[in-house]
Amino acid sequence: MEVPQLVSCEWLKERLDSGTLANIVILDVSWASTKDCKDEYNKQHIPGARYIDVMSGEHTDMFPRNLPTPETFTEQAQKAGVNTDSHVIVYSNSDRAGYFIAGRGWWTFRILGHTKVSILDGGLLKWLQLEYPTTDKATDIQPGNFVASSEKSLYRSYDEVKDKNNTRNSRSNKLYLFISESHIPGAKNLFMTDLVDNENGTLKSKNQLRELFSAAGVDLTRPVVTHCNSGMSSCAVAFTAELLGADNISVFHGGFTEWTKRQQAKQ
Repeated sequence: MEVPQLVSCEWLKERLDSGTLANIVILDVSWASTKDCKDEYNKQHIPGARYIDVMSGEHTDMFPRNLPTPETFTEQAQKAGVNTDSHVIVYSNSDRAGYFIAGRGWWTFRILGHTKVSILDGGLLKWLQLEYPTTDKATDIQPGNFVASSEKSLYRSYDEVKDKNNTRNSRSNKLYLFISESHIPGAKNLFMTDLVDNENGTLKSKNQLRELFSAAGVDLTRPVVTHCNSGMSSCAVAFTAELLGADNISVFHGGFTEWTKRQQAKQ
């Protein structure tokens, strides 16, 4: 069964009210380098939501925002009650309608083998704006059976980006890269922040989003590779490209951080 990539707060509220969550697992994926987001979750979260730290990887200078290993993520997801057939809905309590971290949560699940994952449009801030209820009560969780695996098609390494960047391939094979700071030669530019309707607290409409991609010179029928500094905001751009129909998307995880360090090492 396919699941929608994007669900509204109204959509989720209806299912909570009617008790028709079925196999839905709501996950707060909030994260920040400056505070304990699980503590905030314990004080206030959407009823039934569980917390998972999608940023639990081994961070290094080259990969300051690394992915968790499949083994680590399997343990975390099972503790959060995620089953193989669960419809996971991720949200966060971050700005930019929650997409900075929710996008990373979406990509983490996808790249580690769970395809049935959606983003809650607007996250907790939109939920609160609509005056929907929250709770500080712990969610009763039955351990899940999901086992993580690597989905390589959604990941691009430095060597893959470098080789593609340096090869004069045909037009149909060209990869597009989206960035937020400076740029890799040949990259297009699209700010993650431009995707958000700040007044409404949600993602912009599909028509508005298509105009943004088009204005950036992007043909979504071609392969799309996104990057930022270290694999965070680029995930939300990849999510949006797929939402608009792109069927070949991936993220250059190391981003401009890895690109710069490896280029400097050559000098």
